[in-house]
Amino acid sequence: MQRLRPKSLLRIAGTMLALAVFHQEALADAQKPVDPSELQRAVEACFAPPMGATGPVVISATFLSDGSLDQRPAVIEKGEGALNEAFATAGIRAILRCQPQLAAMGIKGEVRFRFAPPPSDAMDDAASVPSSERLEDMRNAAQSLKDFAARNGRSQAAMRPTKPEISTMLDILCRPKEAEKLVELSAEDYRALSSYTRSVSVVMDVYDTISAGGTQKDINVNMRELGACLDAALWSTRAVLANMHKIFSATPALSNDPEATAIRVRTYSNVTTVIEGGLEAIGLDGMEPRWCDARLAPLTSLIEVASPVISDKDRQTLRLAMHKAEKCSDKTRASLQALLQPREP
Repeated sequence: MQRLRPKSLLRIAGTMLALAVFHQEALADAQKPVDPSELQRAVEACFAPPMGATGPVVISATFLSDGSLDQRPAVIEKGEGALNEAFATAGIRAILRCQPQLAAMGIKGEVRFRFAPPPSDAMDDAASVPSSERLEDMRNAAQSLKDFAARNGRSQAAMRPTKPEISTMLDILCRPKEAEKLVELSAEDYRALSSYTRSVSVVMDVYDTISAGGTQKDINVNMRELGACLDAALWSTRAVLANMHKIFSATPALSNDPEATAIRVRTYSNVTTVIEGGLEAIGLDGMEPRWCDARLAPLTSLIEVASPVISDKDRQTLRLAMHKAEKCSDKTRASLQALLQPREP
């Protein structure tokens, strides 16, 4: 029976958390001046503003030597009216939520943060780190999915992705367009990225587990209906890999740390396994060409980012998986053939 390999997503989330510890310690040891723009971007990752504010807000926050806040941040400039008041309150909440990330960056002293409402027609296109509320919703949905599977004995019929109870949870967890933007996160956003990836991975882990007791037809039907979730898993894995590159670039000392290097090697291996799982999904018998073609954007994007760090042994494994996936459609074949060519000597 063909089986996918999504459980490596859980290992990716775990290795990101472990790497974050080394990154945080290295930042503390370096004691480099903190770029104000980096602080602003970090706080904006936690910012969930209400619609309708008409003016910017400036908030002052004072941080002690350990990164904790001296007192509650104070608004020193804002627009008038209830909507602008709510906008200012959201700014304060963002600073409070992101305080641990700011502490990890070595912040101290007074810092002024400025939040400006985006143009109304640009709201939907703005790329940002998922808010704390969004990540909490995802964690709750992931736990609900696990609980539902446990209560129903991991029944194939009960766990069909199109069932209303299940689809409601998957709508929260599987948002490919949102996951695609995660690649833009900064190195300091690893906690949000890890939380996001961990929640998405629960979907693939649950369905990987229930497939053990199902037929090949069950596996194919479920995977067909989980296309958006597979896309979200592939996009978020690409973001994890990109974020790890940013962490090592921002903190060169990590390259000399054996444990951090070992984490990086494990992450590369896990990413390879995720790619193989995506290829195996496309290579399942009876998958429609349109379904396969829809998976190409996240899959090829991940392969392109991962290609420079994939070992020769893993490249051979992936090429074999690609040959099986190529049969799905002409477009799939054309897209995959140019990837992972043998390295030149």
